[in-house]
Amino acid sequence: MSPVRRSVVSLAVIVVALCAAWVAWHLQPPPPPPPSADVATVFDFPASAVRAIDVESWQGALRASRADGGWRVDLVELRQAAADPGATLATPSQEEVSRTLDALVGDLVRLPEIDRFPLGDRPPADFGLARPQARIVLALESGERRTLELGDLTVTTAALYARVLPANDALFRLRALAAPEAKDAPA
Repeated sequence: MSPVRRSVVSLAVIVVALCAAWVAWHLQPPPPPPPSADVATVFDFPASAVRAIDVESWQGALRASRADGGWRVDLVELRQAAADPGATLATPSQEEVSRTLDALVGDLVRLPEIDRFPLGDRPPADFGLARPQARIVLALESGERRTLELGDLTVTTAALYARVLPANDALFRLRALAAPEAKDAPA
């Protein structure tokens, strides 16, 4: 084979190899979505739809409603005595109250579920939901009220059981941020 012919064949092989590499690169599947892309949230409405919040737990209660330009706190009740009975707490500004409640409502509405499963024939008490650790009621601008009940920690203590009412026969596992203290008073 002549040197010219050998060069043409070599060039043709290189072009075919480059074309095959280009086709393979374009046919490769797209990368998988990030893990957070499939995360479902417990609630299906935006934080701006919440008009009032009522939190009740074994530690106390908080009731607040959205007012013009921010939140209005209607009730604060602490059930545990302060570590220092003589200590006084500074009253937060309206801006601090609104910012804190906006953050709380936003976090609740975006709360991701770890998984969802049917309650089945098991009683709610098996999941700590006969006497929940906390009950959070969100009143929506539509007039609907949605209640999140928080039950016991799972066996691994990395999550806790929860359910959303009205009439939801599914239970959720939610990531636990910190292990709660023992219950002193019923919710």
